[in-house]
Amino acid sequence: MPITKETGEFLFLVMMITAMGGLLWQPPLWILLTFFTPKKLLNTYFKEPHFSQGEIIFMSRFPLSLYRTVIFGWVVLLPFLDKNRKIRDCYTVMPIWYRIGLKVFIISSMLILFVFVGIMIFLLTSHIGK
Repeated sequence: MPITKETGEFLFLVMMITAMGGLLWQPPLWILLTFFTPKKLLNTYFKEPHFSQGEIIFMSRFPLSLYRTVIFGWVVLLPFLDKNRKIRDCYTVMPIWYRIGLKVFIISSMLILFVFVGIMIFLLTSHIGK
């Protein structure tokens, strides 16, 4: 379906603003959540058998500790993704502010990704067949 030049430019602008907003919003929130991860959560779930010894060693230090934060975020938001680690109830030892922060981080990451990729695919496919 062909689109007008103005619509294409508007969608491209929305896509770029979404990407730039994500680049300004996501890294600071991700780093804050990583550095302020509650000790009780780490002491309870960041150990064997939930994580292997190698993962514990590597994810204890920055920047790989960011990956640990994402793991906890995905499990809090979508518990069915917890097939191997068995940390499904990790939310019980998290303070409410941390749980909300993880949900905001993961949901906003998904929204930014879907908007950016969705508009990009739409713009690319709208010119096929011309």
